[in-house]
Amino acid sequence: MDKPISLPEPLKSLLDNMEPKTITNFYGGPGTGKTCTCLLALLGCVKNGGNIVYIDTEGGLSRKRLDQLTQNNSNSTLERVKLIEPKTFEEQGKAIRNLEGKDVDLIILDSAVALYRLDYADPKTETIEANRELSKQLSVLSNIARDKNIPVLITAHMFQNWDTKENEIVGGNTIKYWSKVIVYLEKTGKTSERKASIVKHHFMPEGKDVKFMLVEEGIKPSGFRLF
Repeated sequence: MDKPISLPEPLKSLLDNMEPKTITNFYGGPGTGKTCTCLLALLGCVKNGGNIVYIDTEGGLSRKRLDQLTQNNSNSTLERVKLIEPKTFEEQGKAIRNLEGKDVDLIILDSAVALYRLDYADPKTETIEANRELSKQLSVLSNIARDKNIPVLITAHMFQNWDTKENEIVGGNTIKYWSKVIVYLEKTGKTSERKASIVKHHFMPEGKDVKFMLVEEGIKPSGFRLF
């Protein structure tokens, strides 16, 4: 597929197009728009006639939500989507390794760390073995992205460090290393409003951010309306 995949505004202005040959990582707390972003990327790929592999580790791919986004045209959309629903971190690894050599234009892994986190519940005691396996999975995805010249989109959770009280990404340096584009999603305190900030990017400035609203149709730029 020669056409670039892009997200709706204002994420389009934040990131330009989805970077090929690259793992892009949207991370944040619950309800910050991670899965919505995945679905919008999926629709952008379908619009261009592409095929998607969607690895759903949390049951986030809601048919009802997809109907909202496609105006009840989810059946034709799903014809271009291979849905994989691993139940364990081991199954997740097998699913990722089985993608090598497959004909695909976009890979989505939502979330990369949900099952990893279930197996290793305390983020402060992540084992060497767990991080090694996570690194191997992300390495496979990175190789596929580069070999096929396609984007890979993943999501990740965050946790509060008990010592520093700061929010940190689950998976730590391992997921930071393999994610060449990282975007932090957070709630702003206003109903349905979210903020997306660039943490890492090839050419966009770190710290650049946009605010958007989660709406039935997907997202829209946030703004004030005077009455």
